Amino acid sequence: MYTERNYLMWLSSLMNINIDIKLALIKSLGTAEAIWNASRNELLETKAIKGEKLEQLMESRYKYDMDGELEKLYRSEAEFIVPDDPCYPSQLLLMNDQPLGLYVIGRLPDNVYPMVSIVGSRRISDYGAAVCNKIAGELAKAGVSIVSGMAMGIDAVAHKSAIDAGGNTVAVMGTGADVCYPAVNTNLYNEIKNRGCIISEYPLGTRPYKANFPYRNRIIACISRATLVIEAAEKSGSLITANKAIENGRIVMAVPGNITSSLSKGCNGLIRKGCVPITKTEDVMEELGIKMSERELKNSEKELIPLAKDEKMLYDCISYEPITADELTEKLNMDAGEVACLLTMLELKGCVRRLSGQKVVRCL
Repeated sequence: MYTERNYLMWLSSLMNINIDIKLALIKSLGTAEAIWNASRNELLETKAIKGEKLEQLMESRYKYDMDGELEKLYRSEAEFIVPDDPCYPSQLLLMNDQPLGLYVIGRLPDNVYPMVSIVGSRRISDYGAAVCNKIAGELAKAGVSIVSGMAMGIDAVAHKSAIDAGGNTVAVMGTGADVCYPAVNTNLYNEIKNRGCIISEYPLGTRPYKANFPYRNRIIACISRATLVIEAAEKSGSLITANKAIENGRIVMAVPGNITSSLSKGCNGLIRKGCVPITKTEDVMEELGIKMSERELKNSEKELIPLAKDEKMLYDCISYEPITADELTEKLNMDAGEVACLLTMLELKGCVRRLSGQKVVRCL
């Protein structure tokens, strides 16, 4: 009645038993079904499990409701994929502690398409948001799937930018795939579910537990060929992801930042240790070994919208660091009313974005 996939769902649901024990049991007994059917003595003979962990496994066989879990999958429009499935992310097969399976809501990108994980601070700056929006959007347009963890800040911007660019994005959750966390990202969660996919190794219905998030970061790090860090403090969860990527032989890249900013210490530290500095989207593509076409390069430079001479002069003075209208007026020695008018035109053309305090930043 039940298949090996169902028994793998059961085994993967035992969150108090680490993946090394589970993999050792499978290596010794052959299948998850064999583990389910094994006697206490047979399990002890594997020398992979004993004591409290053994008791937890034995007890779980009486508590686990396979039919109920299958009903949850159906209600959530989810599926549980295993390493033998063609759609299982091929990069995860190279991990030492790969998940026994993944819960998926939505559609995973085909393995032929490259993935880049983008992570960073939850406490995002205007500079970080602008850079993330530009790079994630341009990568998505070039056919690269954007992976992140759907947290506030850089994660959310990376997902949203990929969707707005018409590309694909994958959210790796520290909860069950059917649980939106944080709740403030509900709209984004629904967009990702409809336009990309949500994945998790945790059983459906799993609530947010603090310990789950650093552990899930190994999937963010290893599902992609490369990880890009955009803004990270000196002690940041993003650095856990970066270090996991390094341990597993993935490319790690970082966007350099202001040396006086606490949000740049993590990225600048990665670069100092030898990670690849990224200043434009083409740098990422080069590391992936992908050549952008002339059309993609032109689109990425946003030269489709012509600017008048005065507009171009003003635009060239605006960067991804916020600047005030007064500072622009002084810098260009122009009339304040003229600068205000030109800023309005640039905003209407989608070239700049206004912030609080009469500040503007470059969008493109």
